[in-house]
Amino acid sequence: MPTPLSLSPRIALLVCALVAARTANAQKPPAADSVRKARPTQTLAPVSVSATPREAEVIGGTAAVAIRPAELHVSPAPVLADALRETPFVLVRQNSRGENEVSIRGSDSRQAAILLDGLPISLGWDHRVDPSLIPLTGAERMVVVRGLGSLLNGPNSLGGTVEITHDAGAPPTTGRVRAGAGVDQYGATSATLGYGHRVGTWRDGVVALNAGGAHRQRDGFALADGARDATSTRGLRTGTDLRQTDGFASLRWTRVNGRAVSAVVSGYDATKGVPPEEHLAAPRLWRYPYTKRVMAMASANSGLVSTPFGFGSIEAGAGINRGALQIDSYTDRDYQTVQSSEIGRERTATMRVLGTHSLGQATLRASFSSADVRYEETLSPTPTAVYRQTLTSGAAEIEWPVLYHSQIEGGVAYDVARSRETGGRTTAPETFRNAGWRVGLSHEPSPHVRLHASASERSRFPSLRELYSGSLNRFVPNPDLRPETLLGFEGGVTTSRQLAASVSSSLQLLAFRHRLDDAVVRISLSNPSRFKRINRDQIRTQGIEMLGGVTFGAEQARAVTLTGDATLQQIRVVNELAGDAFRHAENNPERRARLELGTPLPQTWRAIVVARYSGRQYCVNPETQREDELSGRLMGDLAVQRDFPRARSRRAGVPRLVVALDNAADVAAYDQCGLPQPGRTFRVMITFR
Repeated sequence: MPTPLSLSPRIALLVCALVAARTANAQKPPAADSVRKARPTQTLAPVSVSATPREAEVIGGTAAVAIRPAELHVSPAPVLADALRETPFVLVRQNSRGENEVSIRGSDSRQAAILLDGLPISLGWDHRVDPSLIPLTGAERMVVVRGLGSLLNGPNSLGGTVEITHDAGAPPTTGRVRAGAGVDQYGATSATLGYGHRVGTWRDGVVALNAGGAHRQRDGFALADGARDATSTRGLRTGTDLRQTDGFASLRWTRVNGRAVSAVVSGYDATKGVPPEEHLAAPRLWRYPYTKRVMAMASANSGLVSTPFGFGSIEAGAGINRGALQIDSYTDRDYQTVQSSEIGRERTATMRVLGTHSLGQATLRASFSSADVRYEETLSPTPTAVYRQTLTSGAAEIEWPVLYHSQIEGGVAYDVARSRETGGRTTAPETFRNAGWRVGLSHEPSPHVRLHASASERSRFPSLRELYSGSLNRFVPNPDLRPETLLGFEGGVTTSRQLAASVSSSLQLLAFRHRLDDAVVRISLSNPSRFKRINRDQIRTQGIEMLGGVTFGAEQARAVTLTGDATLQQIRVVNELAGDAFRHAENNPERRARLELGTPLPQTWRAIVVARYSGRQYCVNPETQREDELSGRLMGDLAVQRDFPRARSRRAGVPRLVVALDNAADVAAYDQCGLPQPGRTFRVMITFR
């Protein structure tokens, strides 16, 4: 475990700050290029394994993983959930509402922040986003920070951060076409088309345009052998159909000194089903006739400029996130008679100002961000209820180089949330205020080894939906909910070595410990049967994460690669109202692992074999109030791919053909009780990279 575990958090913060300040004062003033460009996160010491789309990184003393969506072979037009299911240490599961949820280190899905080109799209009516609907069309890079790597990303960012970036670099002068298409044995199809081009130059800067779109359609997922579904047709799981179209466009002007102006627009329109929970006698029988969203962002960066006090930069951005959906509840499983409907219209306006400045050898970063959430909920036949919440956050972080090849980061934040309109649920809206802090330390004893540790504490404010919504009369609102507070520690090592002329390896190993106070949990009520959210539990999570790989071969296309990751954690949910009695965490396996072997075949083909293990997990059956157990499952995927370099086009790049067999043994594995993952599926896809 990290050393800070033995100290009071405030004492640890003070000691680190005093040591760093004393060391920094003895340093020489920096050169202009020593001030880093202002960013929500800073990437340190990337470690990669050749021919894989995943890279281990360290951000502010906190472990992270970077993903290149274009290298994933799950789909030619992946959504965020596809990429996160391929990301080490991230748990993605489908819930009973037909949404996908994200959990990192035992966290709740509302504790992870998701940013799209700097816009926090997870702030909203429910303070989370459905990653199965967020397209990655045109996305160049995705970084998943597993702890609190920065305080500058705004409020409600404490249990991990997912940052998606479209413009990782200027496209070539001649322009580049990105395209792909895929089909499986059940007729599901997906296709994508994009284009990037340097439009020209203006005021010594490059103007670049990127645009693209994608379409996905399926009648359903394959039903795995042994999984129950009384209304399955053609071997497809009930309620897993989807029709979705998305698109994005970005225009960016950039100068060499970092000065930039950009605008990005992204959106989707979808129709989808909701699979019923097969372990319940009366599951949700829902469908989404439509769910749509448009996200627009604009930002400007001054680039590095000289000031009377040194060097610095300032970046300002604003965004709007508008969504609409309809949920229909049906009387029976033929989905013909609508029992009730919910219509929601959401608008979230966000802004952030981020400044960076040199302080001797140190660097100061500060930000102010705000979000204004408005939601209109119509539950027929009642009138429309209007809800509104504002969230603000001010934060500052400082980074010092200390001693030899070491640096320390420390920061504080102050977050506020106010309920402006409550849909008539209460006449005394809540206002929440909480302070947060973090400390990160990294040290390089050699060019190939980095030691890192961090400690942090921050709170998450309840969302409008948690506080006031009845959710089609399934919940009793609770305006008295309090914020959750997460105290987290981690420490580990990241290495990258050249073992021989054609053999390289990488490893990231760390231990972590989290404690979540005032955790919001769902309880069942009777007469009538309803759910209610209350602050009751403390969740204690500790564990070990391992990510590593070995590459045999100097040429990437012909190399043999072996990569793997494992999560070994213990999650204890302590009921503080019942004498500290503890129970298992719901829908959160404590053992997970993944192993991938890539090996060359004749005629420039390449084989990929993946083994995935998910350990035992538990869920509370709302009908019996008993804890159900799901045993662990081992699944395997097979794929072969081939690049055709001779067919390279100056505009379209190299074609890649992928033939894959997912869940080859047709294992009935479950995201949670009653909701099985897809069964055996044969896919073919081609992309131009």
